[in-house]
Parts: sequence; structure tokens; C-alpha cells
Amino acid sequence: MNRFYSAKELFELSANVVANLPEQSARSFFEGLPDANKLSICPLEPCLLPVVSAIQSIGPAVDSTFELVQAIKSSCEKQRWRQPYLAQDIGARFVNGAAWFPIADVDGPIIYRQGLVEIMLLCSGVTYPKHSHSPEELYIVLAGQVWWETDDSAKSHIWKKAGEVIHHLPHQAHAITAGEEAVLILNLWRGGSFEMPSII
Repeated sequence: MNRFYSAKELFELSANVVANLPEQSARSFFEGLPDANKLSICPLEPCLLPVVSAIQSIGPAVDSTFELVQAIKSSCEKQRWRQPYLAQDIGARFVNGAAWFPIADVDGPIIYRQGLVEIMLLCSGVTYPKHSHSPEELYIVLAGQVWWETDDSAKSHIWKKAGEVIHHLPHQAHAITAGEEAVLILNLWRGGSFEMPSII
């Protein structure tokens, strides 16, 4: 029987992944994370979208992400998965092939008003098209790999694998495409909680 991991346990596992990354951007995000024990908890009703079945076919994790990936897989049916886009705005393939669930956000389950911590799932070959938002962002690929593009061509247009970091400044346009297997990504924002990104 799968073990259910609480929001605080997932938060601690996520923070541990970030803490062990060598990049300065990751260290900066880690230092800015709140103490989850000092934040309120607002349990969310589970919402299981059909796309979540793809979590069983995600690509490989690495040692640094393995424990969090296993916790996500074990707890995925108890999370409040969301797909905030509409097919007419972004395309049916993306709407049916991507989803997120929050660990810490303005509405919970851990009440966090200055940023967010969430998990993103992308099915094989699905593109999250170019978009931007006001909060600064850190992606950590947990399992699988993505093709990453930003307006900064000197650093992007490369594959990012499990255990690797993607950093976006506020309003920096970016896009990712999952590789041959489904992808799990740890997504952190700072400087604002959830907002609908602008599709470019």
C-alpha cells in the first residue's frame, strides 16, 4: 500500500533537493524558503486529473531527486491537481498532457503568500509554450528531461536532465518540451504566489 506524504513532508523533501544543488540561484531560493512549521496548513480536497496516470511512465530520476519522486508517486492520488489553462487558449494537447499540484501556495495546502512550491507533470513530447510571469522562478527537473528555451539564447536551447536547474528572472519568456518520457518538475516561485502566466 502506498504511503501518503503530508504537505510538510513534501515541502521538506523539496527543500532538501534545492539545498543540495550547487547553483547560486538554487542556494538563493533555498535561503528564501520559509520554515513550513511556522506557516498555516489548509488541507485541500484531492482532485485527480486523467493526465496523472502518466506519472507511472516518467523518465529516470537521479540520486538527489529519487526520494522526492517516490514520495510524489506514492501520494499523487491524494493531491489537488490543477490545469488552469483552457484548450482554446493554449491547445488541447497541453491541457490534456500537463498538470500541477501545490505544496505551498496562497490557498494551501501550506499557506505561503510570498511565493509557491509546486510539482509539474508533463507528458511525453508535450510543450509548455513560451510564456512569462512576474515572479522569479526555479525549475528543478526531478525525473526525465526537457528541452528548454528562453530569450537568452546563450544559455538555453539545451536539454535539461533530472537533477538539473532552470532559472527564470521575472518576466523572462521561456518554454519547455518533455522528452521521450513523461517529466516531473519541482517548480518554485518567489516574489508572488500563483498567477496565470502570459502566453506569448
